[in-house]
Amino acid sequence: MFNQSLKKSILTASVFLYSATAFAQKSPINILPSGHLIVQAEVEGKKGNFILDTGGGVNLFLGNFYKDLSQKESYNFLTAFRATGEQMTVPMFKSKEIVFNGKKFKDTWYATHTMEIKGIDGLISLPMLYDIEFIIDYTTKEIVFPKEKLSGKKVLDIQLSTNADQSLDITTYINVNDIKINVLLDSGAGNDSFWLSERLMSTLGIKKEGLQLIEKKSEFNPAITNKFYKGSVNTVSNSFAKVEKPNVLFVEGLIYEGKTSINWLGKKLGFNLKEKKIYILE
Repeated sequence: MFNQSLKKSILTASVFLYSATAFAQKSPINILPSGHLIVQAEVEGKKGNFILDTGGGVNLFLGNFYKDLSQKESYNFLTAFRATGEQMTVPMFKSKEIVFNGKKFKDTWYATHTMEIKGIDGLISLPMLYDIEFIIDYTTKEIVFPKEKLSGKKVLDIQLSTNADQSLDITTYINVNDIKINVLLDSGAGNDSFWLSERLMSTLGIKKEGLQLIEKKSEFNPAITNKFYKGSVNTVSNSFAKVEKPNVLFVEGLIYEGKTSINWLGKKLGFNLKEKKIYILE
């Protein structure tokens, strides 16, 4: 929940987006140099720019945005863990209406946080997209709600993780060298991001002493410092894609066997969450 990779590159990013018309099937995505996907949505009539985050778990609206929404307090809350194991408890609200890519979504759970990021109003995550197929197209830089049912020969099975149907994350199985692991698929990580649990180092025959230690303070709680060990592996792959000699970060306390970005899977990805499939369309 709440992706770790809200980097400095997006703190000062200028976002230029165009509004979708009321009946649009597609709208533009602004892809930052870091690979983060920025989309526009309208929440309770207020427009904002959001990171499209398949690893975010739940829609999250930040202080510079949610303070203007009508709901200020809630007795509902969600306690969850970020990928690094950091525990977070956030208030939960239900939006009356979110307009995204020309479609209206009603009664969608969202969380809030006081953090402010210049040019970014929060995260748009997967729960509200559960009942609709969608395509992320890196080539045309668009998100599409297709009129025809997704189909194709390259189909990746995914698994769903949820908490009381308020949050939703997706995972899949990949190969790292010669071992098979389950990884969170996280568009909010940007491009070419490969995190592996520190617990896998011995299995892969990698010694911590030979790696560069990177320490980062949590964006949400500066009192927490996370440790990453920078290294590489021979390959990361599945049935349709393979990355040779990728840089990886071995993460202390990672709650998944691994976590990766989605751009390496293909240039055009179709998602059917209800049927637990990703279609590699290009």
